[in-house]
Amino acid sequence: MLKELSKYFEHYAIHARFMPVFVILFPLVLTVLAWYPQAKTILGGAMTLLISFGVMSFLSIYISNLGNDLQDRYFKSWGGAPSTLLLLPSNKELDRYTKQRYFIWLNRKCGGLDFPETLDAQVESEELYEKIRSAGNYMREYTRDRKVYSQVYNDNVAYGFARNIVAIKKMGLVLSSISLVSSGLFLYFFTKIDLHYTINYMGVIALFSSAICLLILAVVLNEKFVKRRGYRYARTLFETCDK
Repeated sequence: MLKELSKYFEHYAIHARFMPVFVILFPLVLTVLAWYPQAKTILGGAMTLLISFGVMSFLSIYISNLGNDLQDRYFKSWGGAPSTLLLLPSNKELDRYTKQRYFIWLNRKCGGLDFPETLDAQVESEELYEKIRSAGNYMREYTRDRKVYSQVYNDNVAYGFARNIVAIKKMGLVLSSISLVSSGLFLYFFTKIDLHYTINYMGVIALFSSAICLLILAVVLNEKFVKRRGYRYARTLFETCDK
């Protein structure tokens, strides 16, 4: 499936946009294959059909839009993007000496920003906020070469994945619930009807996988999950200043 997608889509689209959808669909697909193995052939052909008719392209754009909408809401509640908040004097993610070192480097690279080279008496202002925001934009362009700045790119992909999977979390909860109930009912009724029924171990795996996915979606995938990956990306982005 990934090999087929890689012929038509770039690495970021596959791993940050399609992968969240595949994770969400995993328990449902596993349930279908457990109880209807012939569907494997149908699923393989369906991927080619979806790509041919542009459905996957639409899905990529749609997931990206959902992720951007979620990101806008989070940034508004956080007070800005992690790449801006990270260098604010009041933010404790980095020590002040590291921030000063980054400011010195940015002053050499970004003419006209004139960052303070000491934060001892620095008072935050709207102007400083906008300067840091501009510096973040500069760093994203500066590290655009994914081969040279592979770690920045990888953390950006990880952040995109986290943002997008949380954006479609509700869909995942519904699909995992359907898969859990379906597998449970199939196992119950087949065992009840036929006392000599051989347990469908794939069905059991699908049942437990659905339960685990449901738990992860309900407990792990939340705003904190996205924020942590956002700050990880921001730190990696500015760590480039030391190289």
